[in-house]
Amino acid sequence: MVSSLVIAGLHALTGQRIGMNRERLMLAVVRDVMPLDHDNDLLADRIEISDAAAFGSPDPVSLFRARRNGQPAGLVFTPVPARGYNGRIDLAVGVSVAGDLTGVRVTRHGETPGLGDQVHQSQSDWIRQFDSRSLDNTPESAWAVRHDGGQFDQISGATITPRGLIQAVRGTLEYYRRNQDSLYR
Repeated sequence: MVSSLVIAGLHALTGQRIGMNRERLMLAVVRDVMPLDHDNDLLADRIEISDAAAFGSPDPVSLFRARRNGQPAGLVFTPVPARGYNGRIDLAVGVSVAGDLTGVRVTRHGETPGLGDQVHQSQSDWIRQFDSRSLDNTPESAWAVRHDGGQFDQISGATITPRGLIQAVRGTLEYYRRNQDSLYR
């Protein structure tokens, strides 16, 4: 019983700090994929959406809304689920109000070191291929790895993972296009 009380006390003391650290880390990723000039508090201007059909998961996706002088500047969707070779990969996807990608980053994955993990920004620049792309400047057929006739580099020995990320990012842009007006309310 004493051990339980000690554990509960430690949890109460550290729980808030752990939560603050998680929010600080999340905000760093959000700022990384949303480099656009904005003057609002991204943590305060956040909503949750759930659309299993669009995102392939019933889990909620947070939308951090960037605004400048009260006007929309862009959004960060996170976590956007993607399918990797070893399971789910979570992404942060930044989209400008015009529908251009401002950045994509991997926030969680379980891919094989030296193979599928090359999609992570700490391992290679592969993920930066998405920067500035949009549904308008990248034809539908180009949203694939080069091996499949697209414009994205594959990773040697790991084409399943890049395919999953490309599909998830394109799906996020399609969701944005369909719902843009309601996402900033």
